[in-house]
Amino acid sequence: MEIDLDNLVFDGLEEAQERNAERLENADNKARSVEADDDCGDACKI
Repeated sequence: MEIDLDNLVFDGLEEAQERNAERLENADNKARSVEADDDCGDACKI
């Protein structure tokens, strides 16, 4: 059996890419909030 790679279609690939982009954005937002907490130190806790 020969596979034609030019016509290969992945069902759900676009949806998976969207979910992955959302996860990356959420991770970036969490990282930014952690950095912000570290930058202001104890001043943020007052």
